[in-house]
Amino acid sequence: MEVIFMVYIYRIRSFHLKLRANAVPLMAGLVLALIWVHIDPSSYSTWMREPSITVPFLGPTSFAWLVNDVFMAFFFGLVTAHIVTTLASYGGVRDIIVHAFNPFLAMAFGVIVPALLFILTTLLLGHPDWIRGFGIVTATDIAIAWLAARLALGPHHPAISFLLLVAIGDDIVSMLIIALFYSNPDHPLHLPALAFVLFAVGLAWLFRRVLPNQWALSVFLAGGLSWYGLYRAGLHPSLALVPIVPFLPTAPQPAGASDAQAADHEKKSAPLHRFESTVSGPVDDGLFLFALANAGVPFSTFGPLSVVIALSLFVGKTAGIYMAGRLTESIGWLRAVDFDRFSLLVIALSSASGLTVSLFMAEAAFPDDRALQAEAKVGALFSLLFAASAAVIGRIGRKAKRSPAKR
Repeated sequence: MEVIFMVYIYRIRSFHLKLRANAVPLMAGLVLALIWVHIDPSSYSTWMREPSITVPFLGPTSFAWLVNDVFMAFFFGLVTAHIVTTLASYGGVRDIIVHAFNPFLAMAFGVIVPALLFILTTLLLGHPDWIRGFGIVTATDIAIAWLAARLALGPHHPAISFLLLVAIGDDIVSMLIIALFYSNPDHPLHLPALAFVLFAVGLAWLFRRVLPNQWALSVFLAGGLSWYGLYRAGLHPSLALVPIVPFLPTAPQPAGASDAQAADHEKKSAPLHRFESTVSGPVDDGLFLFALANAGVPFSTFGPLSVVIALSLFVGKTAGIYMAGRLTESIGWLRAVDFDRFSLLVIALSSASGLTVSLFMAEAAFPDDRALQAEAKVGALFSLLFAASAAVIGRIGRKAKRSPAKR
C-alpha cells in the first residue's frame, strides 16, 4: 500500500513539474483573468484593485499590489539567481566573453531595435507621452520563448541555449529599466531611504562571510530591509532581491571531502542552488496569481498603443536578434553556436513574446492612466501570438527538412 502511495506521489510530482515547465499556471491565470474581466469587469476591478487587504506597517493594499510588489520580488530574485548561476558556470571573464558574446550582442540588438522603433513610432503618431512605455517592448518572457523554441526546434537543439542567454540578458536590461525609469507612483522619490538598501547589501555580505551555508537569512532579513528601502525610496520594491541574491555562495566546500564528493556537494547544497530549488516551484505556480491580477484587460481596450507595442515586439525583436546573428556570422563568430539561419529566425521570433515582464512594465509605465495601461497590456498579450507562430513555423520547417531525407 505504501509503495502504491509513493508511486502516486511520484506521478503527481512529475505531472506538476510538466505543468510548470510548460508555463501552464501562467497561461491558466491569463485565461481566467480574460474570462472574468469579460463576464464581470466591475467585480474583477474590485477584487484586484480595491485596497481591501490590510498589511501591518503599510496599511490597506490591493491584491494586485501584493502580487506586483511582494510576490514579484521573488520572481526577480529567481531571475537574478539564474543570471548568477549562468555567469558562475564560466571559468572567468574571458570565458564569458568567448561563450556569451554572440547571445549578448543579439540581446543588445533585441533591446535597442524595438525600443527605438517604439519611440520613433510614438513620435510619428504625435504621442510623446507614450514614450515612457518603451521598456514594455524590451522584455522577453523566458518561459514562453523557451517553450516555443522547444516545440519548434526540439528540446536538445543548440539554439535553445542561445535563446536562454539572450533572455537572461533581456532580464538584466529589464530590471535596470524598472529601477531607473519606473519609480513607485504611490511614493515620491526619497533617495535617503536607499540607506536601508545599502545596509541590506552589507548584511548580505556579512552573512556570506559568517554564515556561508545559509540562504534564508539573506533572502528574508537582508531582502526584507532592501524591500523596505526601495519602497520608502519610491522605487519598485519588486527589485529588492536583485542586489542580495548575488551574495549567496554558489559553491560551498565541505571539509574533509574527496574531490568527487566536493563537486557533488557543491552542486546540490550551494545556498544559491537551494534558494533556486526552494523558490522556483512557488514562483512558477505563483505566476498564476500574477497573470490573474494583471492580464484582465477587455479586448475592447485594444487601441493604437496596443498596435505599436505588438509591432515593436514583432518587428524590433525579430529583426534585431536576427540581424545580430547575421552580423556575427558574417565575421565568423556564429559558427561556434552551430545552428543555421532558419533556427536563428525561429529563436528571434520566439523572443518577441514579452508576456510576464511586459505586463509588469505596462503596469509600471502608466500607473495613473488606466486606459493607456489597458491598451499596453493588450499589446503585450498579443505577443503570445509571435511565440505560437515561431512554434508552428519551426515545426513546419523541421518536417520540410525531414521529407527530402526520406526520399
